[in-house]
Amino acid sequence: MALHPASAADPEEVPAAGDEGSVVESLGDMVVVGTRTEQRWIDSAGTTLHMGAEDLLRTGSQDLSGFAKYDPTVSLPFDFSSGDGAFAYGQSGYGSINIRGAEGNRVAIELDGIRQPPQYVSTSFDMGSGDGAGGIGRDYFDPAMFDLVEVLKGGASALYGSDALGGVITFRTPDPESMLGGRNAGGLVRTQYFSANESIAGQVGGAVKKGNTSVMLLYAGRHGEETANNGYEPPNPADFTSNSALLKAEHVLGDHVFRFALEMFDREGSTNVRSAASSAFPVFNDYVYNNQLLDRQRASLKWQWTPQSQSWVDQLDSHVYWQHAGTVSDNDSASKPIVIGGNPIPGTERTRQQRISFDTDIMGLSSVARREFGDGGRVIHGGMAGIDLSLEGGDNRFTRLDSGTPDDVNRTSFAPTDTTRAGVFVQDEIKVDGKWFITPGLRLDWQGIKPDPNQAYLDRLAELGRFGQEPPTDYENFSISPRLNLAWKPSDIVQWYGTYARGVRNPTAEELSMIFDHPPSGGNPAGAMTVPNPSLEEEQSDAFELGFKAEGKAGRFQSSLFYTRYRDFIENGVPTGELADDGREIVTTVNRGEAEIYGFELGGMLDAGYFQKKAEGWQLGLSTGKSIGNNLTDDVPLNSIEPWKTASFIGYEDPEGRFGARLSGIYTAKVERVDDSTNQGTFFRPPAWFTLDLAAWWEPTETVSIHAGLNNIFDEKYWAWGSVRRGNGHLGGNATTDRSTAPGRNFSVSITKTF
Repeated sequence: MALHPASAADPEEVPAAGDEGSVVESLGDMVVVGTRTEQRWIDSAGTTLHMGAEDLLRTGSQDLSGFAKYDPTVSLPFDFSSGDGAFAYGQSGYGSINIRGAEGNRVAIELDGIRQPPQYVSTSFDMGSGDGAGGIGRDYFDPAMFDLVEVLKGGASALYGSDALGGVITFRTPDPESMLGGRNAGGLVRTQYFSANESIAGQVGGAVKKGNTSVMLLYAGRHGEETANNGYEPPNPADFTSNSALLKAEHVLGDHVFRFALEMFDREGSTNVRSAASSAFPVFNDYVYNNQLLDRQRASLKWQWTPQSQSWVDQLDSHVYWQHAGTVSDNDSASKPIVIGGNPIPGTERTRQQRISFDTDIMGLSSVARREFGDGGRVIHGGMAGIDLSLEGGDNRFTRLDSGTPDDVNRTSFAPTDTTRAGVFVQDEIKVDGKWFITPGLRLDWQGIKPDPNQAYLDRLAELGRFGQEPPTDYENFSISPRLNLAWKPSDIVQWYGTYARGVRNPTAEELSMIFDHPPSGGNPAGAMTVPNPSLEEEQSDAFELGFKAEGKAGRFQSSLFYTRYRDFIENGVPTGELADDGREIVTTVNRGEAEIYGFELGGMLDAGYFQKKAEGWQLGLSTGKSIGNNLTDDVPLNSIEPWKTASFIGYEDPEGRFGARLSGIYTAKVERVDDSTNQGTFFRPPAWFTLDLAAWWEPTETVSIHAGLNNIFDEKYWAWGSVRRGNGHLGGNATTDRSTAPGRNFSVSITKTF
């Protein structure tokens, strides 16, 4: 559960306090992600993380990872600029989101109901561990544009389809009403500073309403440098700039509401990868420069029908959308000539320029109908049914000009492919006597993947020599994803629940037709070659959870036990046992064995004012969780599991809402369970660490708010396991140095003016 519970988005959505058993207004979070239907946190089964825009401000979130900072089982592994001397393939940034040890394409990500691009791995040297991203990963966002972040932990395919076998994250952007607040005009101007990366961010926006029509325009921009570390080796010099713009319009026409959205985002960054030029594997020892560009654009139209008179449906929500997302990585590298006797040998210097790009386009349609029915007696049904249809296209280019090798026009890593998804789902929340809740659900999905190899891909396929094969064939799969929630509420403030959910993940277009080759160098003296495997099948998971929730005027509490069994894990970079004619190892992508992840979570928040009037405004919180993961096929640990993490806080909030402060501590245990076989040596195992943060806010007037934070007060030197386990190309986990330490003491400040 979230250590920092979110504020409600709209006052009318929060249940009012009534008798002694009613939910506290300030704790009345409305959760959508668990059932795709808005309901109170205490009524939702399963474990969720819920963070609103105000929470992100109060915790000083400077990037995508901010929403998960204080959650014990959600993390965002960060890829540092590699120490690999051939940095050409390595990227930096957040490549994935980890939920209880599941990450990458095993976690579904949605923004305003639109599926986000997959993680690409084909041009990453640590793809064998399933962690690397050849592109920039899945971070196509500016957190300043988030109005709400929700995470459902555990299998969610019955509601969200393929890729949600480990969980789902939904990001929501603000609507015009967020700025209007019941008025006809409103807006904000905000400026932020973060010392961890010397970044300055700003947001400006406004909304107007006339009659039944409202329009909002919001812009967010930021510029910064490399993220500071806390070691004697400085980070690689870098700078970045991002821009994000969002236009939303809403029109009410009787029982109908139409919502239009247009969004544009881009982020450009450049890095002087001097660590690669001076590394233990100096392929390019003169200079290595890397430039990254991400862009995403989308357009969507939503129609909500809520009939005021009796009808076959209580509410119908339909959504049609289009989105493009792309990443480009440009690299410019050079090596110095070999010098003998003070004289450079002609022709021994080397230069390389290359560009790697991935593009993903998607268009889709979804519609969900809801209806509550019953005979007015003991049993009430909350029915829901929906459809999801989408067509996604993905392609890539990999061009290189190297003075040491013949020109290679396009080293494409997978065939251009169209992916069609069609799903239908039903769910019924059955309430019996107002105390028992039985919620069965079922989703049927068909997925078709149709490769359309271009000449560049066919040429690459032919280069595989005796491992060459026919172009990849179409992939089709039909899957069934059931789920069942059982809950007992002996009172309005207590719930016991048990959940079961089946999860599925179809192979990506990239995994089905992946090609990659590495010349004779690096960790394997002969190099390696990846060949496609068109015979992949879907991954499956069975997730179980037992839990308890309580929420009342004294605060809230939740505890849970979870167990998930995974089958037919798709693993990249698996050796076939064969060698190419030049001695290179042949690897491929396969469905490989079984795995399990299990553990617990517990935590809550206590309102001290409930027990002592003089302590009104004081709060205490605790959240802890541990996951254990095993590769059952090889009887080794799963490296994607984060160590045991505990977060706690003590805070004060002025009862009149004028100011507040919170002191938060995070303790993470040392890393012990590691599988070194996925690395070119022994992984670095980070020791235990503890950090302390102080956040404060003040509203001197009704229209001005100031937020400030001091992070890592004790200047603790520590490493995050999710970052150091990321492969460092030819160097493997042995490349971990002080350069990959987390930031030391740092601060942030934010000033917001609303009007």
